[in-house]
Amino acid sequence: MLQMSKRKNILTDNPVRTICLSFISVIVLGALILFLPISSTSESTPSFFECLFIATSATCVAGLSLNDTFHTWSVFGQSIIMCLIQIGGLGLVTFSSIFSLSLNKKLSLKNMRLANSQITTNDFANISSLFVNVIRITLFCECIGAAFLCIPFCKQYGLHGIFMAIFTSVSSYCNSGLDINGFISPGCSFIPFRNDLIVVITISILTVLGGIGFVVINDLIQLKKSHKKIKFLSFHSKLALFFTAIFIVIGTITILIMEWSNTLADMNFFEKITTSAFSSITARSAGFSVIDYSQTTTFTKLFTCFLMFIGACPGGTGGGIKITTMIVLFMTTICVIKNSEDTTIFKRKINKNTVYKAISLLFISSSLITAATIIFYVSNPDIKLVDLFFSIITAFGTVGISTINVQDLSDISKYTLILLMYIGRVGPLSFALMFGINSKSKKHVSLPEGNIYVG
Repeated sequence: MLQMSKRKNILTDNPVRTICLSFISVIVLGALILFLPISSTSESTPSFFECLFIATSATCVAGLSLNDTFHTWSVFGQSIIMCLIQIGGLGLVTFSSIFSLSLNKKLSLKNMRLANSQITTNDFANISSLFVNVIRITLFCECIGAAFLCIPFCKQYGLHGIFMAIFTSVSSYCNSGLDINGFISPGCSFIPFRNDLIVVITISILTVLGGIGFVVINDLIQLKKSHKKIKFLSFHSKLALFFTAIFIVIGTITILIMEWSNTLADMNFFEKITTSAFSSITARSAGFSVIDYSQTTTFTKLFTCFLMFIGACPGGTGGGIKITTMIVLFMTTICVIKNSEDTTIFKRKINKNTVYKAISLLFISSSLITAATIIFYVSNPDIKLVDLFFSIITAFGTVGISTINVQDLSDISKYTLILLMYIGRVGPLSFALMFGINSKSKKHVSLPEGNIYVG
């Protein structure tokens, strides 16, 4: 009995472990449902591995697929994929917490800890209201987005355009990158709509809103309600908004310059700007494309890898190591160069634990990507290294843009992609912490310093 109690505590006392296991549960359940005959079209019979791959991709909002989504899965199957995207984007803990609140049940301390780990906030007092706002904001954004997308989609494809708009809206807000546009041309993504401003602008806005994080959006709503100025936003929200804008601008300019005479050659100046901006926004997590990345320059591919690796903001639906992590790492380096003891950003001192987490996250992520690169390089000798590296980063960053056909990769590479997508969604640091053992509180012991030289 005591052993069973200990095993239960191992699963429940660590909120990070609970979240990680919840994603595995959703993936397995989703794969089993997609394996049912009703989930696939009459012209296809996907294997269980293909079902597992797409279930992982949808739940982890990664956007990669072994088969064309439209031709492989029936309307029922596509609906299941859309549900997995929604659950994966917001997190299973969010849904379970909302369910408890809807039954007028107060969240327990354990659930509050889970909530904090899920949406990245330290505000225990307002966690219940924040969860309600998360659902309200999500449904509002997705409904408005679907309404706008219905205009061009229904005009061209009739009633099918309604489902297409809903699927695209959910996938955009959750930064998934999966689409059902295969009936136009398999693997075309949104290239046929790159000159349609309604489609481009709507997807871009949904992607940014989903990527900046629920805490930031909630801060903006509360600021508007209180009629206060932008300076009253939390420090985290200011940082997230400012550097999100910076990375969008830098990405747009870089892609515009590098692809001016390449994939953007047949466009006018305005189309080049909008296409570059869309590519910059979606490359950091959403995974939709309006250019053929297999035809882009090597520099563009590597730069896109950089954007995918950074990703979106904490607490949002995007992946990557997160913008704030990158800024903390960059400013820590600057402070070391200046011989400063503390990391400071905009005249604010950053907690050392935050710095340690950022460094650990970079080390774990880099080690994981290095190991995956070796596996891919050895098992796929006929594919260019830059394309293999691109596939690894797109899975880790849960983006979904691809320069090659995923089906052409070796079996071990496909299994590696599943692991990368999963780790990319739950977070490399969270994945590592899942295997950690909760240490019992001990008295502080002062240890002697050990001097070593670095650099």
